[in-house]
Amino acid sequence: MNSPKKFALIALALTLFGLYKLFVVFHDTYTGCIQFQTHQTCSFENAENFQNLLNLELLFACSWVAAAAVCWMTVLQGKKKAR
Repeated sequence: MNSPKKFALIALALTLFGLYKLFVVFHDTYTGCIQFQTHQTCSFENAENFQNLLNLELLFACSWVAAAAVCWMTVLQGKKKAR
């Protein structure tokens, strides 16, 4: 498998995982509860803790999406240089 195809496969995996993490953030916002390992934190129990966990989840989701964008740019640059 050549390098652009390998990066495309990695970029696809990162894109799918990033979209899943964004879905989880929106789902947690809608339901008002975040499942963290075996503990569930809800917004009505401790609003500040819930907001901080939601911000952390959003940070991780955005970093996965940013990693996917960098991989896609690498794939496009590799295809451009191959021509």
